[in-house]
Amino acid sequence: MINTIQARVIGAMRYSMDNGVKGAKLTVMNEADANNENRVGYEVATISAPYEILDQIRPYAANMPCNLEIDAEMRTTGGKITMHAIAVRKPSTAQATAPASEPKQAAKS
Repeated sequence: MINTIQARVIGAMRYSMDNGVKGAKLTVMNEADANNENRVGYEVATISAPYEILDQIRPYAANMPCNLEIDAEMRTTGGKITMHAIAVRKPSTAQATAPASEPKQAAKS
């Protein structure tokens, strides 16, 4: 099952081993659920991905950390459920794509 999530991507890396195994991982950060009394601040997680996904993320590197939409499938690995990214793109809403550090344009008089 593929889910689309929106996450603040803070980094990405890929690897290629001598035995032919290739892959990548995205490091994401999201605010902790305010209703969860056992967490505060931000949660950091990694999402596995195919080697080629770094090419999809590279255009956003200058703006990282940034919000991106991630199509991810849920996988069962070693008895745990993990997320595996399939595709990455800018969020469809304009509000989510504007970086917080970008100054707002002053109103013209």
